[in-house]
Amino acid sequence: MDRPDLNLWWESRDPAQADDARRLSEFVTGLPDFDPIYQSWLNSPKTREQSVRVPLSEAEAKQILTDNVMRADLGGGPLPEFGSHIWGGHAGPPPYDFRESSYADTTCFLGSYGPPAHSSANKILMRLSASRLATGRPWRASELRPLMKFARQIWNPAAMCAMFSFYILDLPARPSPVRGALGRPLTPWIGWISYLPADLASRAKYPADVEVETLEDGAALVTLCEEPFGKDDAEGLARLHALETVLRPIQS
Repeated sequence: MDRPDLNLWWESRDPAQADDARRLSEFVTGLPDFDPIYQSWLNSPKTREQSVRVPLSEAEAKQILTDNVMRADLGGGPLPEFGSHIWGGHAGPPPYDFRESSYADTTCFLGSYGPPAHSSANKILMRLSASRLATGRPWRASELRPLMKFARQIWNPAAMCAMFSFYILDLPARPSPVRGALGRPLTPWIGWISYLPADLASRAKYPADVEVETLEDGAALVTLCEEPFGKDDAEGLARLHALETVLRPIQS
């Protein structure tokens, strides 16, 4: 069974309004409430050095963003308009859990405000563990949705999707001169748990067998099934493709 990924991305934001240090502090500090694996952000199992402290103060978050600002390949000068790159592997509290089934990591690109001014200038990729530290079994959709709502509250992303990496290259796409044969995946992405902003959720039609949770502002989380599924699960893939088909009219 593949580990699920949670992807969030959003547009360039004016640094004076983005409030990224506060958001990062609240994000890092709040994640252990969803699984104790997030009590650590480590550079590697070998060094066990922390890349991010947990809990994280706003002052510490501001310093991390400053220390990890993107730099030019030539000369190494800072490129603050492209934001900061922050990464950490999660292994719970000391003495840490480095079993392969418990492995998780998070990659953040935060604070972009310059070109290219596209909808995914800022992004967070959370590769979740195959087995939750809290339960000893895979994530279920009912456990993952609260984490998605927490991340949405913190970052206010333009797009968000929980999915499995085995079908990321099979996402419906349109031709793209930049990406060539791969094309540009249609948005919003459709996956295990798909996020639809309010304007799209109001126009969406759904298969009868999916679960739709409507959020306070009219946005929706659309869940294919409670349990995760793999690339050989014909029923899970059939449900995915049926949802892709009915949501195609609202994708762009």
